[in-house]
Amino acid sequence: MAFQDVALRKAFPNDLQGDLTRGASGTSVVAVQYALGRLGYLHDLCDGKFGGNTENAVKAFQVSVGIPASGQVTAILLTLLDIAVSRLNPRTPATQVTDPLAYLSDFRGLRIPEIRITGTREIYSWASQEIQLAYGHWVGSYWEVIKQNRVEADCKGMALFLMDQFRKQIKQDRFINLPHPVLRGATETPWIVATRDKSRGFFSRSDNGIPADRAGYEVVKALEKLDPQQSMLFGVAVHYPEISAHQVARTCTRIWDWNPTFTNGGDTSKPEIPINLLQPGHLIFIDHTGNGSFDHTVSVIKVERDNTNRTRKLILAVGSFDDVRDNSSDTEPTSLGLINTYAEEVTVTFDTNGRISNSVVSWSSEPDYIVKTRYSARTTVMEQKSGGKLFIGRWA
Repeated sequence: MAFQDVALRKAFPNDLQGDLTRGASGTSVVAVQYALGRLGYLHDLCDGKFGGNTENAVKAFQVSVGIPASGQVTAILLTLLDIAVSRLNPRTPATQVTDPLAYLSDFRGLRIPEIRITGTREIYSWASQEIQLAYGHWVGSYWEVIKQNRVEADCKGMALFLMDQFRKQIKQDRFINLPHPVLRGATETPWIVATRDKSRGFFSRSDNGIPADRAGYEVVKALEKLDPQQSMLFGVAVHYPEISAHQVARTCTRIWDWNPTFTNGGDTSKPEIPINLLQPGHLIFIDHTGNGSFDHTVSVIKVERDNTNRTRKLILAVGSFDDVRDNSSDTEPTSLGLINTYAEEVTVTFDTNGRISNSVVSWSSEPDYIVKTRYSARTTVMEQKSGGKLFIGRWA
């Protein structure tokens, strides 16, 4: 039979020659893993090794289609996988329209709750408590739109995008014109918005002349050989040029400044910020080296508290980029074509003493069957390098 899915068709040009079982390896396994990943059954890398996670994914798919859960890939299973994966539309809603940013700014169409303000001031600013509360409520709703559409950016880019989208909606809903807190009256530059169909110069494939030698792209390279449509732009990449994370940090009001007593001394169960002060909409800034330059930004999306008002769960939004040129994280990219942006949601839970009990990446703009996730409590609520500092801020 001729498979509809291009990856399965390339991997099995002569159909399946003997069942695939645990212990198998090679291109055929990559294709099966790729299908299972796209269908949501495999949450592990498509590494071409048929291990326990792949076997469990096969069983889960078999149960879903009503056949015995043997964990073996048979000709019948391949046919069913092909039918299922061929029905998928890999494009997020925002990538199916002519103007992704306009789609992401259609707040009524996206059913984002109307922004309401409880105060009666004539003039509002970012310093107004009513605006801070409204922004805190809003980010939780809009973050779901970000996830649905796989919107990605570097860390300060994600913080800026959330802020800028809020400005648009509050102007529409309440006729309140909030200034850009970083540019402060300077001319605003349009956002650069990239998709797989219009990459705008961003890194999208490892076989398009970009020297993608950075470790972790082995799966990408293997999948690109099977699927010509495979791209590292899974949704919408947004980029605001000429603004650094340090510029963002300098313009924010500090709610809590660095206190050396919060240094955890390598105890990764202890956050290095007062988590009970955090509110949705706050920003966490990290100076990795202690040289006074804050180069990492974390956006607080949701905060859950217990009946004593202690923080028990944080949902954090973070973005970054890989320099795909080489394996050195210190090598500066020289063009957008060397940058692969991504975003992740980190969920951190705490015990009654405020210590970290669990940390997971609960969403990633890049599928977990393509690349490993990167962030955790270690990179969002603490700084493991000697001399590093953090502070909590808000838009001002």
